[in-house]
Amino acid sequence: MKQRSALDMYSDGAAWWETAISDIKKNEIIIRGYPIEELIGNVSYTQMLYLLLCGEVLSEKKAKLWESVLVAGADHGPRAPSIAAARMAVTCGISFNSCVATGINVLGDVHGGAVEKAMHLFYSTGSLLDAHPEKGLSSIVAEQFERFKNRGEKLPGFGHQLHDDDPRVRRLYELAQSLIDEGEIEGKYLKIAEEYRLHLEQSKKKKITMNIDGVAAAIQCELSIPAEAAKGIFALSRGMGIVAHVFEELQNGALIKGPCPNRDDLVRYSGPAKRHFKK
Repeated sequence: MKQRSALDMYSDGAAWWETAISDIKKNEIIIRGYPIEELIGNVSYTQMLYLLLCGEVLSEKKAKLWESVLVAGADHGPRAPSIAAARMAVTCGISFNSCVATGINVLGDVHGGAVEKAMHLFYSTGSLLDAHPEKGLSSIVAEQFERFKNRGEKLPGFGHQLHDDDPRVRRLYELAQSLIDEGEIEGKYLKIAEEYRLHLEQSKKKKITMNIDGVAAAIQCELSIPAEAAKGIFALSRGMGIVAHVFEELQNGALIKGPCPNRDDLVRYSGPAKRHFKK
């Protein structure tokens, strides 16, 4: 199919930018059909985020659960590359917003991408279960687990380099379970996530815990949030912590604080021996 330029589309009568999100006119701001003045003071931050992203207003209980996910991921200290990079940027003397952007820009498929990967896995598993209910969840998860294993890929959302009983995971499970009991969410994707945990535990023959990415992914699947938006959502969550760490480091006044202390044993040269250039 031949691609058309934006200018060609515009000449055919299409708008230059077309959006179903907002309609901005003089003295009027409409968000997904709602006048902004009706939203201000009546919806929470997470309800507004869901409205912008998904087009509907999330119930207060669901919004509070999602807010809990954002709170849980807000900070993990300078161990986290996004926090460390932002703090190091401060010591280089760049602007506050550039320091925050430095931390945000570190988030990607490796650091910050596990939620998206887990959501894709949980959604696809849920679709398979809907299409083949006769197989049962355990059988479908076992098949998908073997595919990951045969490809040598790590199952996203499980295990942590530091925590083996992450307090964030326990608390989010408690909050999610209360909404399942009340009928606010189905619990389908939390069951799927738990089934993967069990299969991984059986395969490794040791205790395996779900990490913050896994439970965050399952909860966001319960809320029908698109997996493709996960890294952006995490950037909003971790952005809170990045802003705080940038401000704190700014007060310290340190200059050019590199990624590691100035010690010879921490940086090792592995190139050619000293040599001289000859014309």
